[in-house]
Amino acid sequence: MGKIRELSSAELSSLSRQLALVVDSELSLQEGLDLLRQQSKSRAAQELLLRARSRVNEGQTLSEAFAEEKGLLPEFYIEMIKMGEQSGNLVRVLTRVADSYDKEAKISSKVMSAVTYPLILTVLMLCVIILLLTEVLPMFGEVLSSLGGEMPGITRALMDIGAFVGSYFYVLLLIVAAVIIAVAIMRQSESGREQLDAMKLRMPIRGRITRNICAVRFARNLAMLLRSGISVAASVRMTRSIVMNTRIASLIEEAADRVESGETLRSALLSLGLFPDLLVRLLTVAESTGHMDDMLDRAADVMEEELDERLARLTTVLEPALIIVLSIIIGIVLVSVLLPVARIMNTVG
Repeated sequence: MGKIRELSSAELSSLSRQLALVVDSELSLQEGLDLLRQQSKSRAAQELLLRARSRVNEGQTLSEAFAEEKGLLPEFYIEMIKMGEQSGNLVRVLTRVADSYDKEAKISSKVMSAVTYPLILTVLMLCVIILLLTEVLPMFGEVLSSLGGEMPGITRALMDIGAFVGSYFYVLLLIVAAVIIAVAIMRQSESGREQLDAMKLRMPIRGRITRNICAVRFARNLAMLLRSGISVAASVRMTRSIVMNTRIASLIEEAADRVESGETLRSALLSLGLFPDLLVRLLTVAESTGHMDDMLDRAADVMEEELDERLARLTTVLEPALIIVLSIIIGIVLVSVLLPVARIMNTVG
């Protein structure tokens, strides 16, 4: 049996809005869950709702039914439903959760849009380079040798690279496969995932984008939790399950421990050196005014705008840069081919 895939932000948003309608209607929870199952287009969501309805029929609450689906539902989501049931504001909580996951889905979509075209271009660029080195250059090399031409150093170097890639292609392929398998094995353990996520944070571009995304998620969901009446320490601890980076989640856990020991949230986050200065500055203002939830929402909006601008700049710079790199490489290959041809023509002339 394969690993259970957690529902996406878009699926969780849709599920939350539909559940809010069911809870706010005159339907029983069992009837509502059955109706949602029939209307759902997601196989995973259908099976989830079927199991949840069976548990509700046995007398469990919705949060208890969902608590057994932790591989499919985030811990944060289950805790929010439990809190909504206990406070009697389940409809309001589900609506807030849906709004939050809506924004999460938009961020994920923007990130995918920003990296998809450069990724495709990079793959095509590598394919073109391999084709030139392993097929085109050797063919011209044979022609030049038959005509008695002497190849310049750049041509010989490129042909040697092409010969190496052609001779050891399967070995290189095995090395890549071994790296992928090693990463997959590391992701099976908590310590391995944290090491990989820590490496992502140290990457020049990806690290900054990951930090920004996690900061937006942290601020927005912390605001929702505080607005629901949960203590600061408990709210901070609950956000660790939604940042999607185990290293950052571990640091957030440390921040929650510091808040519980008496530190302010601003001081705890500042000591970690994790989030942007903007968030820390706004938290300073929030702690003095007592409107932390509103200030966190404002911080999340501002950081999301900055993230949008950063992704737009990245796409604007990366696409022409990749095209320029590909053009330079192809130009070098063409020059390495044309130089000996020109020499032969001069000799014949």
